[in-house]
Amino acid sequence: ALVATPSWTLVDSGVDSSIRGISAVDAQVCWIGTRSGVAVTTDGGERWRFTKIGGDELDFRDLHAFDAQRCIAMSAGEGDASRIYRSVDGGRTWELVFQNTEAKGFFNGIAFKDDQNGILAGDPIGGRLFLLATSDAGESWRRIAEGTAPEMVEGEHAFAASGTHLSVSKDGHVWVTSGGARARVFRSEDFGASWTSQRTPMIAGESSTGIFSIAFRGQHGVAVGGDYEKESEGRDNAMCSRDGGLSWQLVTQAGGAAPFEFRSCVGFVSASVLVSVGPSGTDLSRDAGASWQTLAGEPGFHTLSIAGRTVWAAGSDGRVAYLKL
Repeated sequence: ALVATPSWTLVDSGVDSSIRGISAVDAQVCWIGTRSGVAVTTDGGERWRFTKIGGDELDFRDLHAFDAQRCIAMSAGEGDASRIYRSVDGGRTWELVFQNTEAKGFFNGIAFKDDQNGILAGDPIGGRLFLLATSDAGESWRRIAEGTAPEMVEGEHAFAASGTHLSVSKDGHVWVTSGGARARVFRSEDFGASWTSQRTPMIAGESSTGIFSIAFRGQHGVAVGGDYEKESEGRDNAMCSRDGGLSWQLVTQAGGAAPFEFRSCVGFVSASVLVSVGPSGTDLSRDAGASWQTLAGEPGFHTLSIAGRTVWAAGSDGRVAYLKL
């Protein structure tokens, strides 16, 4: 049964910088990525071990942990600051497995469909969505769909705000979101080989607006976002799809108001229960994203990762917490 009014349990991560990368394995094991390195706990947040990776300029915005030993860490930044590292020894040592060579390149997020096959999406290169794929658990990466990836318009980009601007399913569906000039969902049914593009009703038009996070459970999708320069406002920033992302409908409250302020991350706990977080707070849906309730007095976060009924979240000033649902 769901806890009547769940609340976050804050833990001391030992980090004081902003955290946007997180990957939970279970209630005990969670990895976080921040400026200059990655930290891991194996005892439910009691103790964390931080390992510096590369230089101070690297910002680890997305992680994918397979277990307590193996993790992929993606740094985001202009040009060669966008990189992929891999650890197989619990985060003690990290190997650089891919470094971006495109001057205008910028990595935004990674997602895995199983323990071998993953995909990375980055800002457009040559007017098309930039995509990498791995088929060996992140040990090697290759460029895919160079000539068939979705075309993006001037001023359209993606957000490396929570590592969840893309989502993949076990059967090879991929959804990648955009913002800026347009807020669109790019959709592939064959793990990135071919693509279609969907316009959505999400807020767009300014460089700071658009879709920040997307999650799917079967054919049912939920996406959140807004304007990150107006964190305490919300307008046209939540939407649902019931047909695998072919069409999207805004989620609103009475009078057409948005259900919450700017939100940077959303995830399914079960088919009906979702959690969404942003810098100003946390929201819970118990009806598959049709309506939302804000958890009063709860802290804000940038990103979350769900393992079973445990939701791990991370945000500014090294804030890390978990929620049991």
